[in-house]
Amino acid sequence: MHKSKRLLRPHSRLSHLANMIQAPYSTVWDCCCDHGLLGMSLLNAGYADEVIFVDVLENIMTSLTDRLVQDFPQNQYRWQVRCDDIKNIVVPNADSQLFIIAGVGPHQTTEFIDSLCASAPDTAFDLLICSVHGSYSVRQTLINQGYRLKAERIICDKNRFYEAIYVSKSADQTLVDTGSQMWNWPDPMHQDYWHRTVGHYQQKAKNDSAQFQPIVERYQLLRAAIENTAGIIQKQR
Repeated sequence: MHKSKRLLRPHSRLSHLANMIQAPYSTVWDCCCDHGLLGMSLLNAGYADEVIFVDVLENIMTSLTDRLVQDFPQNQYRWQVRCDDIKNIVVPNADSQLFIIAGVGPHQTTEFIDSLCASAPDTAFDLLICSVHGSYSVRQTLINQGYRLKAERIICDKNRFYEAIYVSKSADQTLVDTGSQMWNWPDPMHQDYWHRTVGHYQQKAKNDSAQFQPIVERYQLLRAAIENTAGIIQKQR
């Protein structure tokens, strides 16, 4: 494939994820890869020596294999296609690996994270996570597994919000359950996302206050801290 050919729509969720990756890896695992566009883009751009595509949908993986054979000949590129459940993966004992988990809900995402970590507890690997809703519980799982923050961002694609969370156990920054560096409070889009998130957990708290009201309060404390910091900066100018 020609290096200049664009695989990802500009400003899309997948293009944001691709742009977050900070360094080449020996292996990138594109999990729940669907049509494999993100993994192919990384392979095309040289972000990884090898990309492994993983999904359970046999028909899609067959089509993906056909496209890879045509556009990424294996005498020039290294790739694998695995039609399998992520929970069956045993993480190889190798350096410089990134697992990307995107496009599935928080319950599956947390199961996948826990499964990968349990399969190789002494092997270091990075994660780039972008679940569909429920990022608070995903962040809690990452924190419990000892991950720290490399980068994070709020993504709005086709009026749907996502949190992209890029983590490593060797990163310098603390991972926060409500997010930290991703918030730009003067941005109306970020305010909209905060209100949607709090509204979601307020609805859940009506049926289970013990579980969800503390989450609402965490986001309210976050907003107060952001506004307080913004006020201090404004006064200093």
